[in-house]
Order: sequence, then C-alpha cells, then structure tokens
Amino acid sequence: MSKIKELEELLKKDIMVELEESIEELVSKIKKKKNDNALKDEVKYMRDVQKYFDDVLVDIDKNILSEEDANEILEALEDMKVDDQEL
Repeated sequence: MSKIKELEELLKKDIMVELEESIEELVSKIKKKKNDNALKDEVKYMRDVQKYFDDVLVDIDKNILSEEDANEILEALEDMKVDDQEL
C-alpha cells in the first residue's frame, strides 16, 4: 500500500473521527465552565489540527500530496502516538 493511501485511510477512519469526538467533548466541558480559557485554547488547537488534516485530505484528492510528504506526516503521527503512550 502506498504511503498516501495509508495516510488517507488512517485520517478518514481514525484520526478525524477521534479529533471530532475530542472537540465535541471539549465543547461540552466549555458549556459547563464558560470561563475556562485553557479548554478554549485546546479546542482552538484541535480545530487547527483538524483543518490541517482536512487540507491534507484535499491534497490527496487532488493528487498533489507526494509519497515523501505522506511518509513524513505518518512518521509525525507515529511520534505523537509514542509520546501519548509515554504520558
């Protein structure tokens, strides 16, 4: 499987779903604690990440994402996964 296809599947079936769930959860918490700037900042960050991955998916659809770029994104995602597991 190409790195582009691997990235596309990971984003569509896993990452974007998790991001949406996390954002919804944070928004729900914000409704309870309206003045929690840390939560608001976290939602903004998550939405920025979501936008970035939306843009990556658009690039994949337009066939303008290179295998090299896809591989770099996959490696960065793997590093994030390892960092999360260490916490």
